[in-house]
Amino acid sequence: MLSLLILAAASAAMAAPKYAERWNYVGANLSSDAGVDTFLKVLQQSKDVGCTHILMPEGGYFNLPDNPAYLKRVAKVKEKARELNLVLVPTVYSLGYSGRYLGSDPNLAAGLPVKDEPFTVSGKTAQVDPSLAIDCSGLKPVENGNIDARLKARPYTQYSIRFTMKKEFNGDADEMVRISTCSGKRWVTRQHPIMYKDGSRLIAQTVFNTLELEGGEMRVQIMMPCEDIQIEPVGMSQIVRRELTPLTVTSEDGKAVYVEGQDFKAVKDPVLLTAPDWSAAPTMVAVPRIMGPAIELTDGSRIKDRQKLLVSFFHAYRIYGDQDEISMEDPKVFKLMERDAANCVKVWGTTGYFMNYDEIRICGWETMPGGKPMTPGQILAGHVRKGYDFIRKNAPDAIVYTWSDMFSPFENATGPDDYKMTPEGLIKVPHPAMAAPNRYYYLVHDFWEGSWEGLPKDTKIFTWAAHNSDDIEFFAQRGQEQILCGYYDGKTEKQMKNNISRWLKLSEGQKGILGFMYTTWGHNYKNLMPYFDLLDTADKWMTTGAPTTDKVEGMPTGG
Repeated sequence: MLSLLILAAASAAMAAPKYAERWNYVGANLSSDAGVDTFLKVLQQSKDVGCTHILMPEGGYFNLPDNPAYLKRVAKVKEKARELNLVLVPTVYSLGYSGRYLGSDPNLAAGLPVKDEPFTVSGKTAQVDPSLAIDCSGLKPVENGNIDARLKARPYTQYSIRFTMKKEFNGDADEMVRISTCSGKRWVTRQHPIMYKDGSRLIAQTVFNTLELEGGEMRVQIMMPCEDIQIEPVGMSQIVRRELTPLTVTSEDGKAVYVEGQDFKAVKDPVLLTAPDWSAAPTMVAVPRIMGPAIELTDGSRIKDRQKLLVSFFHAYRIYGDQDEISMEDPKVFKLMERDAANCVKVWGTTGYFMNYDEIRICGWETMPGGKPMTPGQILAGHVRKGYDFIRKNAPDAIVYTWSDMFSPFENATGPDDYKMTPEGLIKVPHPAMAAPNRYYYLVHDFWEGSWEGLPKDTKIFTWAAHNSDDIEFFAQRGQEQILCGYYDGKTEKQMKNNISRWLKLSEGQKGILGFMYTTWGHNYKNLMPYFDLLDTADKWMTTGAPTTDKVEGMPTGG
């Protein structure tokens, strides 16, 4: 009898999950009873596969902390979680993807600079000088009818590019047009083109800022056959107005500085961060020309008709088709974050909160308060410390979590050099001088290097890139516990096995691995059980050796 009990105990131990924590990433839509019902079903699915925690993006608490209907739905979710013994961990803050904040104040959008752009006065208004349009008449197609050419342009100028497509484009939208500096320092077209029908023609249009543009030349690549290419300045389109993003208007020689409200009327863009009307785009009869607001002169203005002006300002820029970035420099953002943390704790009152610092793709162009120059890494280090402190102020005993990508030197927090983990810690490995420029992350002014210095070491990390074992070891050596973020919407058993085996091999022997998360960006929970079954039986199917080099579905690749 005793031997049977020992055998049963041994079998139970062998069958126990490898990780103490098993997570599911579940977006919650609590704006309706139907949304709640959907969420509750996924909670039950999560429990059925042995989940202990739910990472829950849910932003209703920001604007609805006292709304009775919303709070009733929250109570229903909390009751179900208690019944299932699931820990709910809501995301707090909206950084990187900032719609929650910018909906109430779009002028807090992160700014990209336009410097000394020539404007021309005509009567009582001034608009960007049309002579800044770039001559594209000499562009010749290369292989497959694509365009690959070098053109002269102004630095720190916002342009639109549009062209007629000769056929449908079947690739990723962000690959259709690529404009970069000829040095390779930056790829500046980061917004998905919008396609319009103009009669029988299909036209694509997007915008970009040339930024530093070393050497005064840009490389223009259009990855499909096209014609009638036009590149024009768009003036003050998407201008943002606040103290750290000033508008400056001077005479052509810079000696006279004109005053808003005296020499010209207040300037704003009425369509700042307004989403384009995608539904109407395919049936447009004419392509709308992108152009920002004009400068309107006052009656007593010192500015004269036909005068040339130099105009400097900052503008917002939507990444891809949906990502609007909030300023990382402006201290007004901390007020929003403080309110965010207080409301989240008030509504959810749980044991852990997740700081959503993720894929921050614009930073470092605005002047810091007080004028002290800081790198993006230094800005983020101070920022995350404040975010952590806001949570601690409202929930002193709560566990604080965040993503790894903005704080790992092996993901987005890179510098001009490579890095390597050694038993003594992180070391730099000099990078070939000519390769360093292409390491800039999207439209960030400088590097995120050192951002981890502001991250308290009791913050638990959701590690999700798995480029190599150094990424995991970096946080392990800092004494930070980690949850490995797997899945990424793999469609086949082979893809799921590749994902799991990569994570298990890269994390083998590392300290502080608390758990594993099923991470779906597409709300796909049909593979929840198969994925965790594969994780639990990995010792039976996983081969030894190096991690797979196959493309892992959904794995981030940088940018």
